[in-house]
Amino acid sequence: MLLPIAALAFGAAFAGDMSQETQETTVHRFSDLSVVDGAKGTLTRMDNGVYLSVDTHELAPGHAVTMWWVVFNEPSMCSDDECGENDVLMMDADGNIADSQDGSVPINPEAWEAAKISVLRADGLIIPEGGMANFRGHLPVGDTTEALGGPGLLDPHKAEVHSVIRTHGKVAPDEQNAAVNSFAGGCDENWPNAPCEDLQFTVFKPTM
Repeated sequence: MLLPIAALAFGAAFAGDMSQETQETTVHRFSDLSVVDGAKGTLTRMDNGVYLSVDTHELAPGHAVTMWWVVFNEPSMCSDDECGENDVLMMDADGNIADSQDGSVPINPEAWEAAKISVLRADGLIIPEGGMANFRGHLPVGDTTEALGGPGLLDPHKAEVHSVIRTHGKVAPDEQNAAVNSFAGGCDENWPNAPCEDLQFTVFKPTM
């Protein structure tokens, strides 16, 4: 049986790493935090990195969709003892994401520093008919190759790891590669990067 390229790369990167923990969790919608029935996220933690697989559905066929790592290396420093969107992004007085004055992503710099947050691209796909997809990614310790910011993953067992499933809408065939390999490919360059939108997420609490 042929193994997916991501799995082969993961095996090569972490060969000889014997300390392994596997977690499974539900997939949630950003719109109302409800559970996506039948969807599942699986995270394998090893001493040298982590491997993530998210099986989900309810995605629009033909749309470009990416998956992102959101790593909280110091989860005890998250606000209200809960790592979430308000640590990654600035919020207004009503608890909504703050408007950006210059078109950039309104990150929360103090929280990024305190919790040592990093956001990195994990995978990207064009969704097939039926709207189902399997996203996969492996993240070695200290790898910032596809990071939007932050130090990457520092300790695979102590970090709180989230995944975010993000749609880029339906893009032209010649733009698909750029869309699945970027944060705002196929979308407006200025925040909130319409029609790009975060659709689903998973949360994996630290094991140490």
